Amino acid sequence: MKQIARKLTVASMAVLALTFVGCKGQGEPENEDTIVEVVAPELPDTMTLQVGDAEFALSKVEPGTFTIGPVAGDPYITDDEKPAHKVQLNDRFYIAQTEVTQELYTAVMGKNPSHFKGANLPVEQVSYSDALEFCKRLSEKTGRTFTLPTEAQWEYAARGGQKAPETPELYAGSNNIGDVTWYEGNSGGKTHPVASKAPNAIGLYDMTGNVFEWCLDWYGSYKGTDVADPQGPDNGKERVLRGGSWRGDPKNCRVSYRFNYGPDHNRFNLGFRVVMLP
Repeated sequence: MKQIARKLTVASMAVLALTFVGCKGQGEPENEDTIVEVVAPELPDTMTLQVGDAEFALSKVEPGTFTIGPVAGDPYITDDEKPAHKVQLNDRFYIAQTEVTQELYTAVMGKNPSHFKGANLPVEQVSYSDALEFCKRLSEKTGRTFTLPTEAQWEYAARGGQKAPETPELYAGSNNIGDVTWYEGNSGGKTHPVASKAPNAIGLYDMTGNVFEWCLDWYGSYKGTDVADPQGPDNGKERVLRGGSWRGDPKNCRVSYRFNYGPDHNRFNLGFRVVMLP
C-alpha cells in the first residue's frame, strides 16, 4: 500500500506524533492512499542544560514583530538609537535566562578571566572573540547550536518577546530601574549574582545592568526602514554591546541603549549571554 507523508520538522526533536488523517477501510480500492501527517510537538517554554556541574536555563522566544529603538517618553534618547522602526523576526530561538556565569564559563573554557570572582557572578573581562569561542565549545559539548544574539534578537527578548507589555518599558521588565537592574545607584561598585533581581515577562534576568552583553552584529547606524531578521552591517570595526552594567547610569541601562567596542576589547563590565537555535 502506497503512503504519502508530509513532514513538519523541528531540529533536535526527540519525539514525533503521528496523526492518521485517512486510511483504507473495507470495500475501498486496493490502491487507496493512506495519508500520514507527521506533526511536530510543541517545544518547551524553558529548557535546562548542564555542562559538568554547571546548569543553565533558557527561555523560548517565539517569532514576532516589534519596534526597535527608544520608547515614547524616554528622557535619555541618543542619536544612534534613532529612528525607531519595525523589525520582524521570523524564527523562534532560545535565549539564556541569565548572563553566562563564571561557573559555566570555567566548565566550558577551563579558565575564569573575571575581575570579580564568584561562581554565580557573571563572567566578565571577556571579549567578543572570547564569547564566540565559548559558543563554539559549548555547541561541541552539548551537541546543540549556540551563538550570540543579534542586536534585534537581544532587544526583542529584553522587551519580553510576544509577552511584552503593550506599553514598552525603559528597562527589561520594569520602568523602575532598581527592580530589575544592578547599576551605579545600587551595585556598590561590583557585579552581583545573576538572577538576584526580578525577571522580565519571559523569565530573563539582568538584561539591563550587571554586565554589558556582546551581540553578534557589527555596530552601525539604523537605516530607519522596516526590516526582517536584521544581521547588522556586513563589516565594521566594532561590535554591538547592549544592556548597561553595574557601573552604568540610568541612561545606558535602558533597553534601547546601544554601545560598541572592538571585538578584542575586554573589561570588567563586559560579559554576554547565549542564544540556542532549536
